[in-house]
Amino acid sequence: MQNKGAIQVFAILLALACIWHLSFTFVTNRVESKVRAEAGDSLQLEQAMLDSMKGKVVFNLGIVKYTYDECKKREINLGLDLKGGMNVTLEVSIPDLLKAMANNSTDSAFTQALVRATELQSSTQKNYVDLFVQEFLILRPNGKLSSPGIFGHKEQSLIKQSMKNEEVIEILKKEAKDAIFRTYEVLNARIDQFGVTQPNIQLLEGTNRILVELPGVKDPTRVQELLQATAKLEFYETYENAEAYKFLDNVDKYLAKIDIVGGSDTLETDSVGGDSLQLTLNPGDSLKADSLKPDSLKRDSTDMMGMNMAEQEKLHPLWARMQYVSYTGEDQKDYLAPGPLVGISRSSDTALVNKYLRMPDVVKLLPKDLKLLWTKKSLNENAQDFGLVALRTLRGKPALEGDVIIDAEESQDPTKGGFMVTMKMNGDGAEAWAEITRRNAPQGGGRGRSIAIVLDDKVYSYPTVEGQIKGGISTITGNFTSDEAKTLASVLKAGKLPTPATIVEQAIVGPSLGKKAIRAGLFSLLIAFIVILAYIAFFYGKAGITADIALFTNMFFLIGSLAAWGATLTLPGIAGLVLTIGMSVDANVLIFERVKEELRNGKRLKIAIEDGYKKAYSAIIDANITLGIITLILMIFGAGPVKGFAVVLFVGILTSTFSSIFITRLIFEWQLKRNWNITFSTKLTENFMRSPKFNFVGKRKIFFIVSAIITVIGIFSFFTKGFNLGIDLKGGRSYTVVFDNNSKFTTSDIASALEVKFGSAPVVKYYGSTDRIKIMTKYMVDKNDTTVEKGIEKMLYEACAPFYETPPTLKDFVDKDNSYGLVESYKVGPTVARDVKFKSIYAIVLSLLMIFLYVLFRFKGWQFGLGALVALVHDVVVVLAVFSIFDGILPFSLEIDQAIIAAVLTVMGYSMNDTVIIFDRIREYIGEGKKGNMKELINSALNSTLGRTLNTSLNVFFVIIISFLFGGDGIKGFAFAMLIGILIGTYSSIFIATPIVVDLKKDKSLLPGAKK
Repeated sequence: MQNKGAIQVFAILLALACIWHLSFTFVTNRVESKVRAEAGDSLQLEQAMLDSMKGKVVFNLGIVKYTYDECKKREINLGLDLKGGMNVTLEVSIPDLLKAMANNSTDSAFTQALVRATELQSSTQKNYVDLFVQEFLILRPNGKLSSPGIFGHKEQSLIKQSMKNEEVIEILKKEAKDAIFRTYEVLNARIDQFGVTQPNIQLLEGTNRILVELPGVKDPTRVQELLQATAKLEFYETYENAEAYKFLDNVDKYLAKIDIVGGSDTLETDSVGGDSLQLTLNPGDSLKADSLKPDSLKRDSTDMMGMNMAEQEKLHPLWARMQYVSYTGEDQKDYLAPGPLVGISRSSDTALVNKYLRMPDVVKLLPKDLKLLWTKKSLNENAQDFGLVALRTLRGKPALEGDVIIDAEESQDPTKGGFMVTMKMNGDGAEAWAEITRRNAPQGGGRGRSIAIVLDDKVYSYPTVEGQIKGGISTITGNFTSDEAKTLASVLKAGKLPTPATIVEQAIVGPSLGKKAIRAGLFSLLIAFIVILAYIAFFYGKAGITADIALFTNMFFLIGSLAAWGATLTLPGIAGLVLTIGMSVDANVLIFERVKEELRNGKRLKIAIEDGYKKAYSAIIDANITLGIITLILMIFGAGPVKGFAVVLFVGILTSTFSSIFITRLIFEWQLKRNWNITFSTKLTENFMRSPKFNFVGKRKIFFIVSAIITVIGIFSFFTKGFNLGIDLKGGRSYTVVFDNNSKFTTSDIASALEVKFGSAPVVKYYGSTDRIKIMTKYMVDKNDTTVEKGIEKMLYEACAPFYETPPTLKDFVDKDNSYGLVESYKVGPTVARDVKFKSIYAIVLSLLMIFLYVLFRFKGWQFGLGALVALVHDVVVVLAVFSIFDGILPFSLEIDQAIIAAVLTVMGYSMNDTVIIFDRIREYIGEGKKGNMKELINSALNSTLGRTLNTSLNVFFVIIISFLFGGDGIKGFAFAMLIGILIGTYSSIFIATPIVVDLKKDKSLLPGAKK
């Protein structure tokens, strides 16, 4: 075995890397188990305890230390379908942006173009700005976008009336892109308010959409309201630290007097969290970004030195949890630091500080115009210290609101290096800004006051005023990095233009449903693992045990690699793990069958093993590349759980190839050195498909006719019965409702009750069992108001409650923490459904094209490529035909959604595995220069590979049928599609793909690619 040492080293390094990345999951599980035991049944206390541990070291290796929060970010993530929570896709309204940029123009061509572009958007993938311009120019062929009545009005500083349409279009596209990023920044700031662990927010590239994932969210309605609320940008004048300190010190004394620590044992759970945003002092600018480095602050008061936390809190309840901001002068005395920063707290302490400051009696001790807000970003990257900033209100309001901002952009600071932000205001804003900066400018040679920039009640910056600013153009400097400057510019522009984000897709999964999915998924994984271990050992004897060891190794490498990748494990992802079990064994089947052939030819065991591996390599590589191509396409076009499935499958291809080829080879090498007797079959299996003599080619036309009949029936069903499209492909709302065990109802009862309320009957089906239903409707799908959501939930309750043996209250019915009632809801807007449909078609067409090109390239004959293409199209049509014909007949849902599209694509990959095995044998014949009748040679190739073709298909079939039976309702349709696909794929590989090559070749005496 060549490069044996390098392979051993790589395997050891990979194993160590997997142990390292999996260790974070073990650590967080240990911590959470301990907290869960201490908290008992109190979920609020459990969450509060975990929040307080974010900054604590829980993984100490001496050289490196990791806090609980850092470990949490590195653990294996579970998808919302496994742990419950809320998944929301928001779409930034580009039409509203264009209206705002045109100052709400009433120009007829402008308003009609917006309406027509919005209508067209539902049927095309074209950029909205391009659609708008296209329709505008149709309505007004020589129209000028920069005219005063449209984008060239006097309030618009970006677009001049002299600009050509092309220039205006570029600005519109840039502003649209900036609006999306701006909304992303606003939403990113808001997700901290939801009190959830591991929230995720990401821009969906190439779209104007943003995905927000909130595991374990408790109040979906509040989330909907906050996510869709208009950004609130405000500018506040500030108190100086020395001015505010005396009030806060009085609060501290009052809390000590009433013994607040002794009488309070509950915590609110709205603590702040965030990444670091370092701003440094740079004097000499009109506005100076003013922030003190935490390491310059004295964190311990002299009267609390030597005390433990309990003693400190009793003496100074507020200052024990929030350090006042001071510095040590040249005389070694402490002085209050200048600026509006009045305190610094750990993220775990902010909730308690908030509680103290909100107490009615404490509020009376503070000035009415004092408003205290936390910084958005941590002052210290590692310590998670957040600053409390003292703001001064004017009659309860900010000094200025963000709607006066015309523009803000980041650029390089030409004088001091780094980056700066330039902010421009409209006329009204410039006038007010001049007065505000005059009031806060330095007086008598002293230091100017700060003005705080606040977005959604979080302080992003508090630059110091160096002098009065006239004209409405201000420069904020502070040695910013490019990202910091870009973020601040986005914050400032958040108040510039109203670009509302509306929810176009949302899924809410209750934790009880997630736990059920985990149990079902893991149980199916365990059963599949045991079945494959037993089957492979039964079929291949001692060699099978070696394959079992490789299978264990593969699963370890796979899960470790997923942890290193930062992948999210979803329910389809668990199905991907199950599939990988079957796939991992496939490569060993190819190798072992080759070794058996070499042994039958009289070769010694060592030589037979070497030649078996050598001759199996090409088929294994080709099979994995074809499946890998389809998996990559799924990763590109898939979303959510489907993408999670693709990631697991792709990593599984890599780890299973390594384990099946190299780990088994290393074990065989070790066994051969010790003269072990390695067997590749058992008494019961040694003659399985040893020398079959089937005339596949001669009977091919019979199979062609059978396939043609099935295809025609399927196509007829497509156009008559159609498909039961899922919500993600047609848009609408979906709700899963669980009844109590003794409830008596039919789906017609529920549909009839809801028809009265919705105006039309929704689709109601049993979902997995007779006490669980799925309700699908398009009722008010284009409405995003939370009152609509609440109204629909009430309608569902009123329709379903009479059928419960013990009717729940409305509150209990909609509470997704319960195991009954409304446990899951899903909404997809029409634009999202359109995109999913387009992407599904693109993915299938692209997969067919890529497979055709790869087979054409690898097997040097267009007949092979076309044969594979025909077989794949056949497989897709038959699988879809089964879903069309048997929908409503079989006792489970045959709804076609993204998961089914993923299954169809995966079937194409597995079908190609079998096809490639046969094509590889034909290629071998060509390489050996075999002559003779093409029909006989192709028959020979089919028969000689029949054993491994059936065996590889059986492996996958076993694991898929286990997923179908035990994997849960969520993947039953997916598993059924895979089951049909594996059967049809095996059939087409033997009876369609290869035999059709005969009819595509004119010279029947020569194999395709062979030379005369």
